[in-house]
Amino acid sequence: MDSNARKQDILKVVIETFVHTGQPVGSMQVAEQLPYETSSATVRNDMVELTELGLLSQPHTSAGRVPTDLGYKTYVKVITGERKELSKRQQEVLSRHFEKLRNLQERYQAAAQMLAEMSGNVGLLMDDMQNVYLSGLSNVVRLPEFNDDQFGLKLVEALEQPKQLIKDMAQNPKSDDVNVLIGEENPHMRKATIVISNFGPGGKRVISIIGPTRMDYNKNLPLVEYMKKLLTDL
Repeated sequence: MDSNARKQDILKVVIETFVHTGQPVGSMQVAEQLPYETSSATVRNDMVELTELGLLSQPHTSAGRVPTDLGYKTYVKVITGERKELSKRQQEVLSRHFEKLRNLQERYQAAAQMLAEMSGNVGLLMDDMQNVYLSGLSNVVRLPEFNDDQFGLKLVEALEQPKQLIKDMAQNPKSDDVNVLIGEENPHMRKATIVISNFGPGGKRVISIIGPTRMDYNKNLPLVEYMKKLLTDL
């Protein structure tokens, strides 16, 4: 197998394992999860190279590796290219839920709640009148990352002024792509990730998920994409 393809697979396994466990990931763990047979020694060497490239880092107290911001960004490019979608069941649950709501404000508040519930992070929407709909702070309070002031305190401070937060992370209103801002791309929350997209007439409405960089990108990107489509079609 091509060594670059193998390194990409290794990076993917490290990130998805770390997202699930929150613990540094060792070469033996990775070797066991790859979809083909590779020795843990080969995986270990590749992980050293990924560390030298700045995609992984090694905490002083562990022999395992954790992703860096650059590692997450590289991973996001890979899964974005795969164009994964929510499962049909999840799509049906969301569609049925919104069919019961007639008031647009109720739908936006429900969307924020569903984003928070399904992602385990914070769901945030803003309509074209700059009304903000927010849900899920209690989700991130439970995460170990919340005890780090560079995440927990910064997140609370940012959410106290949600309109300013949205302004700071605003993108071209003509673009309706789902954008992912990771780590230092967020000037006020350098240990957070924001998955965000514009939608609606003129791209004046905003939908986003906010959480630590250790978030489930594989789930959150298609979740924002589908929720945006659902709200646009209402």
